[in-house]
Amino acid sequence: MGSNSSAQGSRQSKSQKSGDQREPDDEEVDVPEFPSDEDYPVPKQNSLKKDDIYEHWKYKDVHQHVRKVPSKIDLSFQQLLDYLVLPFRTDMQKVRALFMWLCVQPITTTKYKNLDGYTVEDLVKTPRGFMKLIKEGRASYASLFAVLCRKSGIKCAIIKGVCKSAGYEVGTSDTLSNLRTKWNVVWVKDSWRLIHPLWACQTVIGKSGLDKWTAYDDDEENTEGWTIQKINEFFFLTDPHDFLYFCMPDDPKWQLLTVPYDLDRFVRIPFFQEAYFRLGLKLLTEQSCILYDKDGVVEISFRVPEDYPTQMNYDLLFKRDESDVDLDNKTPLNKYVLMNFEDDVWTFIVRFPVPGVYKLSIFGGHVDRENVPWIADYRLVCENPRENCVPFPDAPWIGLGYSYEAQKAGIMDPSHKSGLIVMKPHQEIHMTFMTETYLSVKVKFLHILLSENELAGRFYYKKNVGRTDIMGKIPQHGDYLIKIYGKQKDVPGEMNNICNYLICTEDPRPTTRKRKGWENAREKILRKGIKDATTVKDIDRLKETIDKFVNAGLEDRGDYTKASTKLEFLEVKQTLMNAINRRNDKCLVQAISIARSSEYMDRLTALIKQAEEVLAELRNLRGFQHPIPDLNKPIIAELMNYKSPPVVVHDVMIATFLMLGEIEENLQFWEYIQSLMRKTGKKSLLQRFQKFNLAEVPEKVQIKVKNMFLKITENEVRKTSVGAASFYCWIQKVIKEPDPPATPEVNLKPKK
Repeated sequence: MGSNSSAQGSRQSKSQKSGDQREPDDEEVDVPEFPSDEDYPVPKQNSLKKDDIYEHWKYKDVHQHVRKVPSKIDLSFQQLLDYLVLPFRTDMQKVRALFMWLCVQPITTTKYKNLDGYTVEDLVKTPRGFMKLIKEGRASYASLFAVLCRKSGIKCAIIKGVCKSAGYEVGTSDTLSNLRTKWNVVWVKDSWRLIHPLWACQTVIGKSGLDKWTAYDDDEENTEGWTIQKINEFFFLTDPHDFLYFCMPDDPKWQLLTVPYDLDRFVRIPFFQEAYFRLGLKLLTEQSCILYDKDGVVEISFRVPEDYPTQMNYDLLFKRDESDVDLDNKTPLNKYVLMNFEDDVWTFIVRFPVPGVYKLSIFGGHVDRENVPWIADYRLVCENPRENCVPFPDAPWIGLGYSYEAQKAGIMDPSHKSGLIVMKPHQEIHMTFMTETYLSVKVKFLHILLSENELAGRFYYKKNVGRTDIMGKIPQHGDYLIKIYGKQKDVPGEMNNICNYLICTEDPRPTTRKRKGWENAREKILRKGIKDATTVKDIDRLKETIDKFVNAGLEDRGDYTKASTKLEFLEVKQTLMNAINRRNDKCLVQAISIARSSEYMDRLTALIKQAEEVLAELRNLRGFQHPIPDLNKPIIAELMNYKSPPVVVHDVMIATFLMLGEIEENLQFWEYIQSLMRKTGKKSLLQRFQKFNLAEVPEKVQIKVKNMFLKITENEVRKTSVGAASFYCWIQKVIKEPDPPATPEVNLKPKK
């Protein structure tokens, strides 16, 4: 879809939406959701997140193995699985191999001429036949993945439910009954993990469901989507909280959440796409995809990672069949949106020309990326637009504020970083910014009614060496856009828009003044009740009040959101306190994980610390901790000081990092080993030792390390380096005394 296209110009990034890929609801193959002859563990919330159990770099050997799969091996399940999973020891390695193989199969483009005329019963006996059925819509990716896992000895179930695919109309429940899909749960690392094979294996690029929406954009084309082969890692071992933004199972317990969502909450939560999670965005405004105007305006804000320069964009569309007032076809909807960047926060301020139902699609990606992925959709309901609401002077594609484009171009130290400036009529403005000497600058002034010639007598700019000043006096009420253009002096061609500011005499953001509205006495009591319940710490009372509020169908004016947030916070806090009081290892691990992955981690810091201290005390008492070296600063400093270490020290560190998954060729360079020891955070040595699992180390690596240590003694190492001796002792202990396997829990078979 062309995002904000009438104002973008030649440097516009192309926005991109995923298509509507779904599994067939009724299949001709007989693959049960749960095997009838096997007991499966009960579903429950995972104590660890995906990043805690899976690191992509550890499975390079699995990926290389899958790439070398022999041709025509898909004619036999036995031969295929013997090749794919027999070389690997852990279930995670096997699941990854099966997943990668399925992802790279050209199922929808292959011609299965040699299988024409075969019955379904014959086709399901081979992987190739099964794939033919998938292409014809008679079988599903989820069923084939379940068969592959089960034949490999891995517990795998098929889950059915509804989904918010591209065919979903944001903020409605009517279309969900037709948007059904299937996915899998696999039992790895002692927990159920979510995988959506179809969405991981295929992406559809194109447009969907635009016939009911009007964009009023000359460049808009209503084209069909097309399928491309692309592995989407987001849908491999997806965390339950993230997965629920996309799919809701028919059976609530397979949400794998302590507090399951109901259908109403599933419909109201933001309609995010996987790019929202991949880019590390954080929604700062109301956690709902259905937003009502406040003072004729809707405001939405996202925080972007400070180390990842992100450009946002949008489409604003009008829903004619649900709006009482019609809209002129020539109305430039994109100019009713203000997109501002300030302090790593992108804010969208939407005002409305007429009352009605609108849809805002938001896109975003790296500033240098040509195709900008789809981030989210919102359903905007305007009941009371502002009087005499007019569009903004323009809708520049880079938005307002001191953007990344300005920084790249060479603008520095601007006096105003926010692109939104509120001033009174006849007030004077003075803006300054520094520029690199190679940058040529030009400034334009725009107003919705006044021409550039009329504004020329009111605003002007002055260029000095390395500095530009913008000055002027606001002539009358209205909005004034300052567009700054620039290019390198020795580069031919036109200047590009690199920075923009909007001066408003009336604040375009929502105000706190009360809106007109009417509620009866009972509804007023319910609204007061939910506000009162939010101020106390009674979970039962809060639940009861929220249920009554929802059942009455009252509009959320922020009170429902506050109450729901308070309830979730209290439940997470209560889970932590119960775990501390019970002094149970598993309960503490799960409670700490839930608290750390929640939005309330900062508010629960003291309680999380107390829980971690209790957990550490229990583990120390039971000798639970894994034997890892004492990685204090003197030890690391000693090893880092070597410019050219003794051979024995170098060999010990090569062995250490081989066990941790590094490539032997890189380890021949001492500078590379030093860089590994400098890493912090999740890639630090301490973190890598804590996540170490001997079963994930390939057997050939273990043999290599054992052979290296046949020529080295502890006494020899200790005489040379105390630091290297710590790593030597750790390797010796790990190889000779591997961790015992975990005691399996009692498995219960879930009811269908």
